[in-house]
Amino acid sequence: MSKHDKLKSMDNKNWYKNFQGWVNRRNLPGTLLFILLGIGSTIWFLCRVIPKPSRASYPCVRAVAPFMSGFVLYLFSIGSISMIMRRLTVNIRKPFSLTSVILIILLFSFTAINITSDTSVISAQDKVLTGPQDGPNSPVGIGRGVKPGLVVWAWNPSATNENCRNTIENSDWFFSPSNTDSKVVSKMVSDAVTKLGGSSDSRKSWDALFRQHNKTIHGKKRGYSQGEKIFIKINQGTASWALSKEDQNNGYTVPGEIKQGQRRGRFTGATETAPFIVLELLRELVNSAGVSQENIYIGDPISHIFGHNYEAWHSEFPNVKYVDKFSDNFSRTLIKPTEKDLLFYSDKKQTDKLFDVLEQADYMINVASLKPHGSAGISLTSKNHFGSHARRSASHLHYALVAPLWEESPRQVGKASNGGYRKYRVLVDLMGSRYLGQNTMLFIVDGLYGGGSDETKGPVKYFMAPFNNDWSNSIFMSQDQVALESVCYDFLRNEWNGVNKHDPSNSVFEEGPNLYGVDDHLHQAADSKNWPEGIVYDPDNSGKPLQSLGVHEHWNNSINRQYSGNMGFKNGITLVSVPDTLVRKRN
Repeated sequence: MSKHDKLKSMDNKNWYKNFQGWVNRRNLPGTLLFILLGIGSTIWFLCRVIPKPSRASYPCVRAVAPFMSGFVLYLFSIGSISMIMRRLTVNIRKPFSLTSVILIILLFSFTAINITSDTSVISAQDKVLTGPQDGPNSPVGIGRGVKPGLVVWAWNPSATNENCRNTIENSDWFFSPSNTDSKVVSKMVSDAVTKLGGSSDSRKSWDALFRQHNKTIHGKKRGYSQGEKIFIKINQGTASWALSKEDQNNGYTVPGEIKQGQRRGRFTGATETAPFIVLELLRELVNSAGVSQENIYIGDPISHIFGHNYEAWHSEFPNVKYVDKFSDNFSRTLIKPTEKDLLFYSDKKQTDKLFDVLEQADYMINVASLKPHGSAGISLTSKNHFGSHARRSASHLHYALVAPLWEESPRQVGKASNGGYRKYRVLVDLMGSRYLGQNTMLFIVDGLYGGGSDETKGPVKYFMAPFNNDWSNSIFMSQDQVALESVCYDFLRNEWNGVNKHDPSNSVFEEGPNLYGVDDHLHQAADSKNWPEGIVYDPDNSGKPLQSLGVHEHWNNSINRQYSGNMGFKNGITLVSVPDTLVRKRN
């Protein structure tokens, strides 16, 4: 059996059966094997935990703990029995005494413990694995950005209307202008940009972001040059199939009337790009960064732009190019597939064309939504590129996600057919493509309204602090895609933990973000040591394997929200919040 097959077997939780078969074929004495496993487990546990006690929560440490504890208990019971027998031999010659009775009771007790301590291989129950494989504050990879590994989180509960219902009744959608305070969002975006760029002056911060990106990608620390094109990738996937021909002919508007049982009506109001953050982004680019409107392109290439977004953006920025692959009606800019394949998937099974707007863009800004996903567990900036290739749908990419066909509900945590680690993940190729992830100078996750239990659901109010049963009212921003997704993953896995109970009509996959292996792509994007056997990630077919795309780790807990950078270590993620009280300061 190859190393890859062994890892796959462990991920499927059949490792014990395989190991037991190996033992049986060699007729090893159970007691000897138990002692060897006990000694090895004890040494491993102590070597890992003594230098860093927080490692006690790591899955690999938890796995050996039963062997260690069983071995220690076995030694303790044997030692106790020997001591009691010696004392009892002396006392039994004396007249009957209370000491003899106590010794006999202890003898039976420790004998029972010894008998029930299985000296063969410990047959632990088949425990379902959930959540991340790695424990807290164990960074891997190399951070990116003006300050490497920096993620900014802006939160303001005044940004949204807590009474928003997101229903067709009175057009009370989450994307309706009446449900979001544009002035509050404007300050949130501006604060996040200045925090990320390292200057209180917005123009200087934008210049720093462009210079850092060009240094990382092109080796030249230069700012934005007039005439360079910027493509803003939004999340608008449902518009490709939720809009009828009539809706498209009316300007890609949201259906004004939803008939009972109408399929497209069930997905209206899904958590996707709303007008507010992108509008502020346009204001920042044009007014602070000095980018001309005609050099800015916006869209989701696989789909349309909903009318409510277009109207909000176009009314203030009429010369921005709003792209569509189907039509140039309603002042849309028609885009076309590239002549050649530009995306080469590293498992060598297929390739894809992109769109000309992506091939020609000098920079990309990726604006994703904060939400779970039925097949991927989470849907953030890397999953956002399932809308960047030139096919009609992204169904051909689902096989490399943790739950490829939705054939198993994430309520059965850990049961997804492709869960686990060190498996080929198409998301790594999307993150590493020179036209997609590598060409992105800024990553943004729109968390003003946190998504429901999967990508087609509307937003729900979040329970975890500081949201406390309100809309999540957050914006996340970074130049390090791996770090940003790691932070947002920590939020999603803590919110969708199987304990919080959201709107039942919007919670089919309550525990999706805690499927085992959801962050496998982040492990692999951070460090090639985590790649599967036989896979070399090279999405550009350049002959040069990907280098680290960023830094990955998990926070210490959902209360302090500290990453390694917050604790004063040089490596790892640093989470900075606005206001700064959301992340506990260094002790």
